[in-house]
Amino acid sequence: MVTPRARHWLHPQTVPRGFLRLYILTLLSRGPESGYSIIQTIDERTEGAWKPGAGTMYPLLKGLLKEGLVRAAATKGKGGSRTYAITAKGKRELEEARRVIAGAGKKEPVMGRLFSDLLPGNVFVPVMVRRIRDGADFLKQKLNEIPPQEREPYLRELRFLLTSQVDWIDSQLGGEGAVTRRPHARSRSASL
Repeated sequence: MVTPRARHWLHPQTVPRGFLRLYILTLLSRGPESGYSIIQTIDERTEGAWKPGAGTMYPLLKGLLKEGLVRAAATKGKGGSRTYAITAKGKRELEEARRVIAGAGKKEPVMGRLFSDLLPGNVFVPVMVRRIRDGADFLKQKLNEIPPQEREPYLRELRFLLTSQVDWIDSQLGGEGAVTRRPHARSRSASL
């Protein structure tokens, strides 16, 4: 049973302040969107875990408009919903935020060690296996955004890292050597 105090840590409201603002700018950097479509995208990307409400989305868009980070692009659809586009000022703010996040990302492995202390192995390991599986999908997507000549060093390093991990796994399995492939299931099983 999850206690009310524990729910606080699991609730989408624990998303860092300002994250939604940056995510909106990220989506708009790819093309114009309506507030409703942004809400739907977040709902889909989080598999229903987080769906910002209209009372959050529209005041935030209004604030971004007022700051000059976005502009009203057009109206579309039956209801004439307004779409928004990122401005040059919004692009500059997004790039600066990305630099800051990339710098903070260097601390993530260290904080991961502390997080691992919070959970027993039988809980932490399935979480990490799921994270690695999902992370591999994200990594492939992002690697495809990099030009091939720039991608090659990352792929070589990734091959080295994965090979060393497979060697360790084989040693833990008694040196079986052959990896039995499991079908890539996207269902959310209770065990993971």
